[in-house]
Amino acid sequence: MNCDALVIGCGVVGCAIAYELAAAGLSVIGIDAGEPASGATGASLGVLMGVCSRQPSGEVVQLRLKSLEQFDPLIARLEADLGRTLPVNRRGILRLLQEEEVAAWQETLAARQQAGYDLQWLSPAEVRSLQPGLRSDLAGAIYSPRDRQIHPKLFTQALLEAAQRRGARFFFHQPVYSFQRSPDPPFRVEVVHTPSLTLAAGYVVLAAGLGSSALAKELGLQMPLQAVKGQALRIQAAGIPWGPVVADGDLNLVPLGDGSLWVGATVEFQPPHAGPTLLALQDLLTRAIRLCPALAEARLLEHWAGQRPRPLGQRAPILGPAPGYANLLVATGHYRNGVLLAPISAAILRDLILEGKTDLDTLSAFAPRQK
Repeated sequence: MNCDALVIGCGVVGCAIAYELAAAGLSVIGIDAGEPASGATGASLGVLMGVCSRQPSGEVVQLRLKSLEQFDPLIARLEADLGRTLPVNRRGILRLLQEEEVAAWQETLAARQQAGYDLQWLSPAEVRSLQPGLRSDLAGAIYSPRDRQIHPKLFTQALLEAAQRRGARFFFHQPVYSFQRSPDPPFRVEVVHTPSLTLAAGYVVLAAGLGSSALAKELGLQMPLQAVKGQALRIQAAGIPWGPVVADGDLNLVPLGDGSLWVGATVEFQPPHAGPTLLALQDLLTRAIRLCPALAEARLLEHWAGQRPRPLGQRAPILGPAPGYANLLVATGHYRNGVLLAPISAAILRDLILEGKTDLDTLSAFAPRQK
């Protein structure tokens, strides 16, 4: 089976890449070892922290902001392609601050405002007006009306379906078990084998999340990724008029529009196992109730866990041409920002495949490292 581009991995990043390539007129095949969005994407809360990200400047900030700028246009394209609306929380992100954090945020606040982004400092009274029910001992907050939140699985499914309508083909439960590559550098990935498919492609995109490390090793590349566990839960919380996503440190309260909230997520670097734990559940509930005391009366609906790919020895994400290869590109290791960075990752790889270049000046900071 032949195609112009083979995308290995069908999480949110892989499906965004498949969609952009199919929209550009290329024949595209996507494969995944499991179901779509069954890895890190399925564990995400879909919070797009671009404008209210902590760093005032730098390559990571530039990547986030460029991707956020592409988010609303991408949603509009998907809705036009599918003929339906997608549920997007456009009420922004309210990041709560303690007294010791206020001074540290002033440089970021000034940098965003100078760049033309709407990032606001709110007093405790303004915080309570925007989002009632929060604890009273806050020093204030940063409010970003431009940031967004979207359901990661629904977003991924929309990307997949829109790509299919443009001719892309997808095959699931098809783990890669071997590659054939050309004998001399620059190498070309000539054939990819799965249990029931033999695939040849002009370009191969490795977007398999944590699975990318083992696949890269098969191709003679070093791409170490650390699995960082995240746990979250959903609760039913009636009687509170929720608006923006509320962020308190690394805890997020994400309103879903039906009276329920996502609460998460933990950051666990050395978890004993991959599944949900009672200790993490207790910690999330304790922190959520301390932030919003009325949540003590909320009803627990579900609790889940997932693992996110964090690059070791280089910045997240790993994005760009694979060293030593003429037709292999990499888009993996997005860590906690896969949903936010999916639009820019897809646009960069599309431009690299179609034109051999991209307009992101800082791409070298995220390119795969040589072994």
